[in-house]
Amino acid sequence: MEHLSHLIMGLITGALFGIVIHKVGAIRYSRVEGMLLLRDLKIMKFAFMGIATASIIYGLADIFGVAEQTNLLPRIMPYLGIAHLIGGFLFGIAMASAGFCPGTCVARVGAGKFISIAGVLGLILGIVIYSNIQPWLVEIGILGTREKITLYGALGLPYGPLAVVWGVLFIILALVADWFDPAKKIGYDQSNQSSFISKVIKGEWHWAVSGILAGLIIAWATAQGEYLGFSGGALAFVGWIADLIGHPLSIVPKINESIMWHAGLIIGVIPGAFLSAIISGTFKFDVVPPAFAKGVAPFPWVRLILVFFAGIFLALGAMIGGGCTTGAFLSAYPTLSVGSMAQSATYFIVGVLTANLIYFGRWSKFIQAKKESDEVYD
Repeated sequence: MEHLSHLIMGLITGALFGIVIHKVGAIRYSRVEGMLLLRDLKIMKFAFMGIATASIIYGLADIFGVAEQTNLLPRIMPYLGIAHLIGGFLFGIAMASAGFCPGTCVARVGAGKFISIAGVLGLILGIVIYSNIQPWLVEIGILGTREKITLYGALGLPYGPLAVVWGVLFIILALVADWFDPAKKIGYDQSNQSSFISKVIKGEWHWAVSGILAGLIIAWATAQGEYLGFSGGALAFVGWIADLIGHPLSIVPKINESIMWHAGLIIGVIPGAFLSAIISGTFKFDVVPPAFAKGVAPFPWVRLILVFFAGIFLALGAMIGGGCTTGAFLSAYPTLSVGSMAQSATYFIVGVLTANLIYFGRWSKFIQAKKESDEVYD
């Protein structure tokens, strides 16, 4: 099969990242929604440490003049103007409504939470819809701006030293977030109650360890000449399948090595999360997050519809705005891309507002469901 080696490398990279996001608890509804409600900051701390790790690796490679030799040349996400606001708005609402992003939605399927299959189908349909409306979006002026604007370019500073300082700043932000994390004060985070061996095998990994591993995987993807982003992976997968069945997407005109790598990336998350869930003893079929079931969508058909449409709007938001939580935040911030900052800031603010609106006056329901969430590893 043509491009098989790139597909395999993408699969391996995706599987490794799938293990990490499962072990840190990033696929859990209560963790994602807890972050957006600003009541559980573990995923935020994990992301900050991942950004810090990749930033320092890229920065040191640049400073010591080995970036080109090691292929640690970060890809800059372009600045898309108003598309970041529209895409971020759609993405933020969808993420807060269903408690997942493209990568974690797929990983949840691997971990046995099969309600997320509806989200995956939504992602696929959303990409097909975007492929059809993309020319219209260009015509009306939403898409079209593609400037590579960076923080170091705007400040007139060399990339390497600023990237290292950026990385140190995110380590400090992670420590500050850990200091103020409400989850530690109200007993919401039970991550320190197990032995080290039990933690490694069964429990969740510490946010700092997981973040460092995520940063290393992101840098390794860059060294492979690729970019770790799951919305891009979903696009590559759908484009590949469309090409195989004889109906290629206009936005994926050619199936090349990079497309195959990214298709492998999104597919690889499933066995990675599955393996992690099996080893951890948390794999359970058809588990619906308790807080989601009780606080958001009490009826099964409502849950399926909500998750399905969340997938559609996640795809549309990521395609229009230029990235998801991994592609526009974890992988993009180390590149100091201003476009990624605009996209991620928009969807985070909208996500926080949406989550608090959903649970307005009902925060106690979320707290009450937390114990059950721990038991089923939602």
